[in-house]
Amino acid sequence: MPPRTIRIGRDNSTFQALSGLKTNRNRRHKSRTFIVEGVEPITSALTHGWECEAVIYEGAVRPSSWAAGVIGQAANALRYELSTDLLKSLSGKSDASELLAVFQMRADDLARIPVQPQMLVAVFDRPSNHGNLGSVIRSCEAFGVHGAIISGHAVDLYDQATITASRGALFAIPTVRVASADDVLAWLDRVRGALGACALVGAETDADRDVWSHDFRGPTVLVAGSEREGLSRAYRERCDTLVRIPMSGSVSSVNVSVATSIILYEITRQRRAGKAEADERR
Repeated sequence: MPPRTIRIGRDNSTFQALSGLKTNRNRRHKSRTFIVEGVEPITSALTHGWECEAVIYEGAVRPSSWAAGVIGQAANALRYELSTDLLKSLSGKSDASELLAVFQMRADDLARIPVQPQMLVAVFDRPSNHGNLGSVIRSCEAFGVHGAIISGHAVDLYDQATITASRGALFAIPTVRVASADDVLAWLDRVRGALGACALVGAETDADRDVWSHDFRGPTVLVAGSEREGLSRAYRERCDTLVRIPMSGSVSSVNVSVATSIILYEITRQRRAGKAEADERR
């Protein structure tokens, strides 16, 4: 059976429903769907097997080879053909994208994060900035993090600003939202039961220990606090250690995305150096 095509030439209820997915967090989470815009994010979502429910494009224009490929790859997805003006209205870019896509959210289940030796997981405590959250998820993917967790009241993971900042990395690693630190700490107890040990390391500007003095070569869960308030008390009290990034200038801290990226780089550096030393001993 060929996919259903709906042609929309005016601002009607169907268009309003699509617009709501783009702008309204409650509508996204009620339907468990969200809109993705941009070549990198859409390509990444399809590459990593996220389920596409619909593609949205301008019906009167011949699609590029990329857009035609997306439409073909999402063979079972609903197709919305919009007028030029409506597509421009729906797009969040000054130069409107030629194609947008609607994807299903994945379950917020911590079991999606693989428990394995040398696992590295990043936890973001109440992130309050879409761009920072998207950027730090991108860093997680770049530095080999096995999963990311967002805990507490936070900006929306599926907001277009977060997705755009992640450059598609959101779709490449398991990223799970949980209600509070209690959920993360209960999961960590299960991880420790499976692995025997897993360090909980918090990033704090006023910590006593420099980041490079901690041994990150074992299984690690790194926690980064909110931009405004830092780590919550629940995490601070349960962390095995707190680390800081030494600063030499007049600025006492950098934003959470930059700080987390620096720490993830240090973790990667230590682990690669440890692997090289082990290889030399063999």
